[in-house]
Amino acid sequence: MDFRMERHGDKLLVHIVDASRTEQGVFERINSCRGASWWSCPSGECAKIGDCETLRDGDATVLTLTPRPGETLSSAGIEECLRYVLADATGTTTAKAMPSAR
Repeated sequence: MDFRMERHGDKLLVHIVDASRTEQGVFERINSCRGASWWSCPSGECAKIGDCETLRDGDATVLTLTPRPGETLSSAGIEECLRYVLADATGTTTAKAMPSAR
């Protein structure tokens, strides 16, 4: 799985390319981490996400992450969080971050 991030104002857009995951599946894993697993996520950055919208763009799932009021999302922290929540069932992480578009 590959992903890249772009910053748009205070939002982070995360483009995830992974043919084996559906848009809804990615969205559910992010929300699950936000709702139940903040203490186990290595970065804890998901606690700063106020809103997470998702859409499909070709073979990519695009997450639009908006921070909670008064918070700022860290690209490095979100990358670490995504590696955690999108790891495969065996617990190994196969995610590889692609360079961010600036």
